[in-house]
Amino acid sequence: MSDQMRIPSGKRVLLTLLGLGVTFITAFVGPTSPAAAAEYDLYSTTYLSLYDRDQAVGEDQQFISLYEYLSLDLWELSGPEWSFHLYGWGRKDLGDDTDDDGAGGSLSSAYAQYSHPEGKRYQLKAGRFYLTEGTASETLDGVFTRGRHTSGLGGAVFGGRPVENSVSSDEEGDLLAGGRISYVLEGFAELGLGYLTEEGDFNGDDRREVGGDLWLRPAEGIEIVGRGLYNLATSGMASYRLAARFGPLPSLDLLVGGEGYRYGDLFQSSLNSAFGFSILDPDDEVTAVFADLDWRFNGRSALRAGIRNIRHDRSDPGDANRGELGVRFTLEGFLDGLGLSAAVQTADLPENEYSQVRGYALKSMGNWTFSLDALTQSYEEEISGEDTVLQVVGSAGRRFSGDLKLSGDIRYTESPNFEEDLAVLVRAEVGL
Repeated sequence: MSDQMRIPSGKRVLLTLLGLGVTFITAFVGPTSPAAAAEYDLYSTTYLSLYDRDQAVGEDQQFISLYEYLSLDLWELSGPEWSFHLYGWGRKDLGDDTDDDGAGGSLSSAYAQYSHPEGKRYQLKAGRFYLTEGTASETLDGVFTRGRHTSGLGGAVFGGRPVENSVSSDEEGDLLAGGRISYVLEGFAELGLGYLTEEGDFNGDDRREVGGDLWLRPAEGIEIVGRGLYNLATSGMASYRLAARFGPLPSLDLLVGGEGYRYGDLFQSSLNSAFGFSILDPDDEVTAVFADLDWRFNGRSALRAGIRNIRHDRSDPGDANRGELGVRFTLEGFLDGLGLSAAVQTADLPENEYSQVRGYALKSMGNWTFSLDALTQSYEEEISGEDTVLQVVGSAGRRFSGDLKLSGDIRYTESPNFEEDLAVLVRAEVGL
């Protein structure tokens, strides 16, 4: 985690205690009045996680950690157009430390927003926020503004200090800025062209990208989505994707498309010598074609099928083909959901071949919800002497009066990495 994302230890603990206080006070006192809820939304989620891991290699691990996630939304500040949004989390280790500090946290977002009364005509954000605009997907401390003319022509600009989530914390940019011009034909098409630059030493150069995106609806039941990103710093196509969705019937959905990327161009701002590149070759180019079918019939049953072909320029890892077939049901009066799926992947290298079977069940009883999910994978070639993965997850939750919900998960895993891995998660969710 970069310094920009870190919170001093005292503030981490304060954030955790604040969220815990909100959770438990609300649990015993009760939610606020409906009138107050119209002016703000305060939501708290508290997790208590326990891990007991028997490692295949190395010492066994036992962790007990307390997490608090807190979100706040304030509405109608100086009029209905203005609002404020905050989201953050904190962690305190109660057992063995999961890192050097035994605590952690992040202020994920804290920004003021202005939205035009007519919706998409104009928007302004200032503070720390996550933005998605065309091919740009970033978190920054700065300003973002977007507007659109009644003719359909629009534009957006943004700038500020990036909040890095790169693999190496020493690769941080000093300034991130960019923009996008667009044209929207409401209900039929949207085209965009954007540019982004980030000052920093990313493999010896600043980050500079240009991207294009499109959305088309040429006819009822047909949608085409595409996007491409070109890395100006490395002079290479970082990624592209083109997909078409066909829905001739309300119960039928077919998605077909293709995508590709080159590791060195796509991950210029995050790849570094720590990888050693023996695991990931920056010169490897990957292309894939895929098709996914979802067919819902009888109102209570559905069939899903998918195929994917993945091709690498490098013989290691080589090419692969994956196919999946699954069914899901609603058994009225018995189960809300029951599903079973199977998948097989064949590949040039036996180490990349496997078969997978998954099954799940969902049940609601009044204010209670229950679920059971089981998955097993069998590898063609053993990994650390094992060729099978087994994971079973059971969940139960209850919603109380108001906006209080308590739930818990138990997960058991056997894999080449863990001889046995038992994880318990207790969750309290409160809306104030």
